[in-house]
Amino acid sequence: MKVSQGLSWLRQLLPYGVAAGLLAYLFYKIPLDQVGKNLHQVHWVGLILFSLVYFAAIALLDLQGLQRVLNRFCGFLTREELWPGRAISYLLSILNYNAGQLALAAYLKNQRGFSLFRTMGAVFFVTATDLYWIITLAFAGSFFVDFHIEGHPLSDWVRRVGYIAFIALFFHLAFWNRWFSRLLPKKIHFGFTDWIRGRHLFQAFHHARLGDYARTALDRLPMHLIFVASLWLVLRMFGVQCSWTHVLATVPVIYLLGALPVTPGGLGAVQLATVELLKDKVSSATILPGSLEAQQILLAMSLIWMGLNYLWKALFGLYYFRKEPLALITRDRGPNASHQNS
Repeated sequence: MKVSQGLSWLRQLLPYGVAAGLLAYLFYKIPLDQVGKNLHQVHWVGLILFSLVYFAAIALLDLQGLQRVLNRFCGFLTREELWPGRAISYLLSILNYNAGQLALAAYLKNQRGFSLFRTMGAVFFVTATDLYWIITLAFAGSFFVDFHIEGHPLSDWVRRVGYIAFIALFFHLAFWNRWFSRLLPKKIHFGFTDWIRGRHLFQAFHHARLGDYARTALDRLPMHLIFVASLWLVLRMFGVQCSWTHVLATVPVIYLLGALPVTPGGLGAVQLATVELLKDKVSSATILPGSLEAQQILLAMSLIWMGLNYLWKALFGLYYFRKEPLALITRDRGPNASHQNS
């Protein structure tokens, strides 16, 4: 028992250890006392205001797409009913992404009577869509810009990830839409597939049609375009410039590396990717591409931009958590609650 508990703690702490290791490596290459050297040229007021507008736009788009998916697969709820749960999930996801999504599912179970596993499945449906957008945009960018980290080529790896993901998507759609079963004789039947389709956790995929995938993808696309385009403006606020081509091609790869489940929220991985992929692409009147000053600004920019996003998420989540501190553990389903078994 003690051994299994120790391994469980190790698995939970490992991502933080990896993040700390990556940041330590970056600060070894770029001394911490030098990172803030050029921050006097940052447009702080504009940066803070833009980060707030950015967070508000992303949160609204996220809520709109998530609400549509939950209404489709779990039960009807208004935007006002979803806001508190989503805000609390933002707060907890700063520490652990899965904990944040579980908190949202627990909130909707206790406040609206939604099935815990059905909600988790719907959230996973949205998450999978987001991941495919990141992979698709990174895949497209790999044909326009050659990516390298520490001298190691990355473009071929990005393309391989894309090819594997697209093949996996085909088999995913084929399984849930029963394309293969239509080709097999009716007497050939696999009971395990019926068991999978009957689980609440997979109801979103079981009932989704191609139109649901397309609608969800279109709902999430503006959010991902904002992810990419916003960095171009943030770089300018830090006093450096980068071409649109390199930003549009590189940012999805940064997010793809950050999406790997090796660090919490991509901390460390995003910073390393930002420095390595953009250090030769940014410049200003006083900063040469690839110079130590360029790396200093990129590291500072990445840390500050991530910190501002975490700050707004935390404040947003704390506001609702302060109003409804027991919302995750108390039941208040109201007269219009949907009673579904979990």
